[in-house]
Amino acid sequence: MPTTTVDRQGLTSLLTPPRIAPARVRFRDAQTGAWLHGVSEPKIDINSFRMELALQAYTPCPYEGRDRWHATVRRLRRLGQLVGWPVQADAAHCPICATARELVGVREGPCNLLVNNFAKLCQVGLFGQTTSVTDTGSSSRSVTATVLGGGITTKAIHAGTGATAATVADVAMQTATENAAATVNAVSGSGSTGTFTVTATVTATADRSYTECGILVTTTTNSWIFLLARDTYAALSVSNTGTLAVTYSLSNS
Repeated sequence: MPTTTVDRQGLTSLLTPPRIAPARVRFRDAQTGAWLHGVSEPKIDINSFRMELALQAYTPCPYEGRDRWHATVRRLRRLGQLVGWPVQADAAHCPICATARELVGVREGPCNLLVNNFAKLCQVGLFGQTTSVTDTGSSSRSVTATVLGGGITTKAIHAGTGATAATVADVAMQTATENAAATVNAVSGSGSTGTFTVTATVTATADRSYTECGILVTTTTNSWIFLLARDTYAALSVSNTGTLAVTYSLSNS
């Protein structure tokens, strides 16, 4: 095993990195005096499933309100006279004229909470266990594998201004103001880690100070709406027609 020599004021020490292996241990009972023998095993790093959240706030298009300019762009596109002019379908660009928006705020870090509904729907979908799940209207729904087998008709990311801290018992957003259809991207990865993202671009319909976001799904069979995740964070200010890019990254390892 490699060692490191450390010299200090004439004293020499050999430092050996810790060895991860079972070790025999014994403890003496203070009352009986008997020796207790055992083996200390290295801690096993269990598999983990986690979610990261990234938020990006953008200003409106600088040409917003100049209806003549955007109308001209739309007309030229219809006439096929803007061949090669890019159409940027993301939060950082105007969807009409592709002008770059200004990034004005970022929030990144671990997702606050995958709520209890997420765990319950995993029980239904992965293990076929009939489970009671509370929808966004606070109604308890008995969800079976047959119901969930009917599929999910809509997936959406909601943003809002509720500031009450998220808890695993949450079943709805506090004050949702806007939402956008969520895109579930393909799983990627190899070796010991895989990941996929759930993304959406939410457009503000008024000047907003966003403090919460979440993932909601609607079942095909009964149109039940369930909250899967809810996060609260320091306010991100987005002007009317500005955008909030939301990215949930789910990793398994």
